[in-house]
Amino acid sequence: MTECVVRSNSLPGEVMSSTAVGTRDRILEVAPDVLRRFTLAKFGMEDVARSAGIARQTVYKHFASRDDLLIAMYVREMLENQAPRMDVVIQREPSAENLLDVFMTELDLARNYPWFDDTREPGMGPRVAEMIFHSESMTRAREQIWFPILQRYAHAGILRKDLNLSATVRWLTYQKFWLLFHPDVLSEDELERREYVRQFIIAALVERT
Repeated sequence: MTECVVRSNSLPGEVMSSTAVGTRDRILEVAPDVLRRFTLAKFGMEDVARSAGIARQTVYKHFASRDDLLIAMYVREMLENQAPRMDVVIQREPSAENLLDVFMTELDLARNYPWFDDTREPGMGPRVAEMIFHSESMTRAREQIWFPILQRYAHAGILRKDLNLSATVRWLTYQKFWLLFHPDVLSEDELERREYVRQFIIAALVERT
């Protein structure tokens, strides 16, 4: 009997059997609810396995560690929920102001994910940041979202010509998560935070006129 082989719906290049994809997707479907119920600090593989109705060892067959599962959860959230909801602002005519809107829209969408309430707890923000910046799958997902945006803006002459796209995506990722993990460091006022992004993030990317 020939086993059906399908590609993961999250990132290119990942090939799994249909059964494996089904189990993996089931884990990723229940895990966010477990995260909301137990918080980031208490999130565990045993609770995920119980919610999915599978053995804990099965969870570990698909995710090598708790951190690996957490990253996969957020990658899925970015690609399946957040990125499509950015389409309206992404499709606007390229301009510095509209690039600001793209960045701020992504930031606002990310704030609704349960990770970011928990990162205010002592020690949690740096821990999550370390997970993010050492994750290859996170890097690839960020590039999948941001490369087409940056290429479109570069083609329109909005971006600096000397920008390296990979380095730019990593820098934008750092800025995004820094703002998420330190929401009140700059200001509690949303307009002031937007002005910071305009002057110190977007201004570093666009061609000076």
